[in-house]
Amino acid sequence: MPLEYNLAGLNAISFDKGCYVGQELVARTHHRGVIRKRLLPLKFVDDGGKEVEQKVAPGSEVINAESGKKAGTVTAALGCRGLGLLRLEEAFKGFSRLAIQGQEDVKVQAIRPEWWPSDWFMEPQEQIAAA
Repeated sequence: MPLEYNLAGLNAISFDKGCYVGQELVARTHHRGVIRKRLLPLKFVDDGGKEVEQKVAPGSEVINAESGKKAGTVTAALGCRGLGLLRLEEAFKGFSRLAIQGQEDVKVQAIRPEWWPSDWFMEPQEQIAAA
Protein backbone atom coordinates (compact mmCIF):
# COMPACT_ATOMS: atom_id res chain seq x y z
CA MET A 1 0.00 0.00 0.00
CA PRO A 2 1.39 3.43 -0.92
CA LEU A 3 0.80 4.82 2.59
CA GLU A 4 3.02 2.15 4.16
CA TYR A 5 5.84 3.37 1.92
CA ASN A 6 5.49 6.97 3.19
CA LEU A 7 4.30 8.36 -0.14
CA ALA A 8 1.76 10.68 1.51
CA GLY A 9 4.54 12.23 3.60
CA LEU A 10 6.52 12.83 0.42
CA ASN A 11 3.49 14.49 -1.26
CA ALA A 12 3.49 11.75 -3.90
CA ILE A 13 -0.25 11.09 -3.52
CA SER A 14 -2.94 13.61 -4.36
CA PHE A 15 -6.13 13.29 -2.33
CA ASP A 16 -7.77 16.16 -4.22
CA LYS A 17 -7.72 15.09 -7.86
CA GLY A 18 -7.09 12.26 -10.23
CA CYS A 19 -8.32 8.74 -10.57
CA TYR A 20 -6.19 5.66 -10.07
CA VAL A 21 -6.57 2.01 -9.18
CA GLY A 22 -7.00 1.63 -5.42
CA GLN A 23 -7.82 5.29 -4.86
CA GLU A 24 -10.78 4.58 -2.59
CA LEU A 25 -8.80 2.27 -0.30
CA VAL A 26 -5.83 4.66 -0.10
CA ALA A 27 -8.05 7.69 0.60
CA ARG A 28 -10.12 5.86 3.22
CA THR A 29 -7.00 4.59 5.02
CA HIS A 30 -5.38 8.04 4.89
CA HIS A 31 -8.41 9.81 6.36
CA ARG A 32 -8.91 7.21 9.08
CA GLY A 33 -5.26 7.76 9.99
CA VAL A 34 -4.43 4.20 11.04
CA ILE A 35 -1.38 2.79 9.29
CA ARG A 36 0.17 0.00 11.29
CA LYS A 37 3.29 -0.62 9.17
CA ARG A 38 5.74 1.72 7.50
CA LEU A 39 8.96 1.52 5.54
CA LEU A 40 11.75 2.50 7.94
CA PRO A 41 15.51 3.02 7.74
CA LEU A 42 17.28 0.34 9.80
CA LYS A 43 20.68 -0.04 11.42
CA PHE A 44 22.12 -3.47 12.27
CA VAL A 45 24.25 -3.71 15.42
CA ASP A 46 25.62 -6.37 17.79
CA ASP A 47 24.81 -6.70 21.50
CA GLY A 48 27.42 -4.04 22.33
CA GLY A 49 25.95 -1.51 19.89
CA LYS A 50 28.74 -1.90 17.31
CA GLU A 51 27.60 -1.85 13.69
CA VAL A 52 27.69 -5.23 11.94
CA GLU A 53 28.52 -5.41 8.24
CA GLN A 54 27.08 -7.76 5.59
CA LYS A 55 25.21 -10.04 8.01
CA VAL A 56 21.63 -9.29 6.97
CA ALA A 57 20.01 -10.21 3.67
CA PRO A 58 16.85 -8.77 2.10
CA GLY A 59 13.85 -10.87 3.02
CA SER A 60 15.09 -11.53 6.57
CA GLU A 61 12.38 -11.45 9.21
CA VAL A 62 12.63 -8.93 12.03
CA ILE A 63 11.27 -10.23 15.34
CA ASN A 64 10.75 -8.92 18.84
CA ALA A 65 13.53 -10.81 20.65
CA GLU A 66 11.56 -10.90 23.91
CA SER A 67 8.26 -12.26 22.62
CA GLY A 68 9.38 -13.93 19.38
CA LYS A 69 6.59 -12.05 17.57
CA LYS A 70 7.24 -10.99 13.97
CA ALA A 71 7.71 -7.23 13.68
CA GLY A 72 8.35 -7.01 9.94
CA THR A 73 10.70 -7.78 7.05
CA VAL A 74 13.98 -6.35 5.80
CA THR A 75 13.34 -5.17 2.24
CA ALA A 76 16.88 -3.95 1.41
CA ALA A 77 20.26 -4.22 3.13
CA LEU A 78 23.73 -2.91 2.41
CA GLY A 79 26.52 -3.06 4.97
CA CYS A 80 25.14 -2.13 8.37
CA ARG A 81 22.10 -0.24 7.02
CA GLY A 82 18.85 -1.25 5.43
CA LEU A 83 15.17 -0.60 4.89
CA GLY A 84 12.37 -2.61 6.39
CA LEU A 85 8.60 -2.72 6.45
CA LEU A 86 7.93 -2.85 10.22
CA ARG A 87 4.91 -2.62 12.49
CA LEU A 88 5.20 0.74 14.26
CA GLU A 89 4.02 -0.60 17.61
CA GLU A 90 7.06 -2.92 17.66
CA ALA A 91 9.60 -0.69 15.89
CA PHE A 92 9.94 2.03 18.51
CA LYS A 93 9.43 0.16 21.79
CA GLY A 94 13.11 0.40 22.70
CA PHE A 95 16.61 -0.59 21.70
CA SER A 96 17.61 -4.27 21.62
CA ARG A 97 14.06 -5.57 21.40
CA LEU A 98 14.27 -6.20 17.67
CA ALA A 99 16.51 -8.84 16.14
CA ILE A 100 16.91 -10.80 12.92
CA GLN A 101 15.21 -14.20 13.12
CA GLY A 102 17.84 -16.94 13.18
CA GLN A 103 20.53 -14.35 13.96
CA GLU A 104 19.45 -13.14 17.38
CA ASP A 105 22.94 -11.68 17.95
CA VAL A 106 22.13 -9.08 15.25
CA LYS A 107 19.96 -6.35 16.75
CA VAL A 108 17.86 -4.00 14.64
CA GLN A 109 17.47 -0.30 15.35
CA ALA A 110 14.59 1.43 13.60
CA ILE A 111 15.39 5.04 12.73
CA ARG A 112 12.70 7.73 12.68
CA PRO A 113 13.27 10.07 9.72
CA GLU A 114 13.37 13.74 10.77
CA TRP A 115 10.84 14.72 8.10
CA TRP A 116 8.11 12.42 9.47
CA PRO A 117 5.04 14.22 10.81
CA SER A 118 4.61 13.81 14.57
CA ASP A 119 1.05 12.48 14.18
CA TRP A 120 2.44 9.29 12.58
CA PHE A 121 3.45 8.23 16.11
CA MET A 122 0.12 8.76 17.83
CA GLU A 123 -1.78 5.77 19.15
CA PRO A 124 -4.96 4.89 17.16
CA GLN A 125 -7.18 6.15 20.02
CA GLU A 126 -5.29 9.48 20.06
CA GLN A 127 -5.65 9.78 16.27
CA ILE A 128 -9.43 9.31 16.48
CA ALA A 129 -9.68 11.94 19.25
CA ALA A 130 -7.56 14.40 17.24
CA ALA A 131 -9.76 14.04 14.14
